[in-house]
Amino acid sequence: MNDRNTAAANVIALDDIVWHRTDLGEKFWISDELVGAEYSALFSAQLTKFGPGGGSSPHRHDYNHAFHFLAGTCRVQIGDQSWQTEPGSFVKVPANQEHSLTNTGEQDVIFLAIYDPPQVATD
Repeated sequence: MNDRNTAAANVIALDDIVWHRTDLGEKFWISDELVGAEYSALFSAQLTKFGPGGGSSPHRHDYNHAFHFLAGTCRVQIGDQSWQTEPGSFVKVPANQEHSLTNTGEQDVIFLAIYDPPQVATD
């Protein structure tokens, strides 16, 4: 495989990301899976974004996940504790912990969500 083909297979440009609405509200969007079973059996990852005032209601999952914030400011609540994030913040959410996120700024919040174990896409 030449360098151009390797880049096409391994690099996803921002303009090539496809965003999908979720059931978490009209301002809450997720990307296609960026890292999945074709790459790793250990984790999966996708981008998530939500607009000003958007976010998620308190919920829980039976898997670990983590968020690496790339843009915007957000309040993350895990259990009865909450934190303000900014670009560069990294948050670990243990399995079965109730959590929520709220965009507290004027621009979209964009973050990488990493799932352990990998999530299986359901279309």
